Amino acid sequence: MSLTWGRAIGQFMLAVVVVAGCSGGEPLPDGKQVLQQAAAAMRGVQSAGFAIRSEGNPPISVKSADGKLLRSGDAEGTLRLDQSGQQVEMAFTLVGDTVYFKGATGGYQKLPRAAVLAVYDPSAILDPRRGVVKLLDSAAEPKTEEREKVGGQEAFRVKARLSKSVVPALVPGVTTDVEGQLWVAARDHRVLKVRLPIQKGAVTVTFSDFNQNFVITAPKG
Repeated sequence: MSLTWGRAIGQFMLAVVVVAGCSGGEPLPDGKQVLQQAAAAMRGVQSAGFAIRSEGNPPISVKSADGKLLRSGDAEGTLRLDQSGQQVEMAFTLVGDTVYFKGATGGYQKLPRAAVLAVYDPSAILDPRRGVVKLLDSAAEPKTEEREKVGGQEAFRVKARLSKSVVPALVPGVTTDVEGQLWVAARDHRVLKVRLPIQKGAVTVTFSDFNQNFVITAPKG
């Protein structure tokens, strides 16, 4: 091998090392595969904590929420709702066929479950037929955009078109398809965050405390 060829090969190998270093190492996984793994992982989730946050002024009634969910459909937490331009905060507990709720003052009131689910039904989120799993299964044109951290966990950020027939299970009031983003944990493939850009703003739903032993009971007083 001539000295010239040796130098050329050496320069080529150096260029490969530099490019690999600049690209961050291993390639990103296929978006469709990431969402398929996420759907399989979320089917096994029996409980989770959740939080909803809105940015700007999206045309939805639920502006924020925090709570915990059981696969059985029971849930509890707090909501901030937009009712005719007024911001209303309330605590809720959903147990069986009854919803208990109270505002900033006074005690709990109760209504049949069916009377309030048209406004917000948190039990849909972990239901594979309506919630996160269906959102993942029906996502169109998924593309992995980046690897980044969510709540200290390594995750893949996937962009996809999310159907207007499924999104309302997470965020009521969405009436169009959404070009959303989903963050899927690299280690256990669970969904950590969903961001939905919609008219006049965006809504972000985050998940945590998977499969914790939550106990949800009817409130007293």
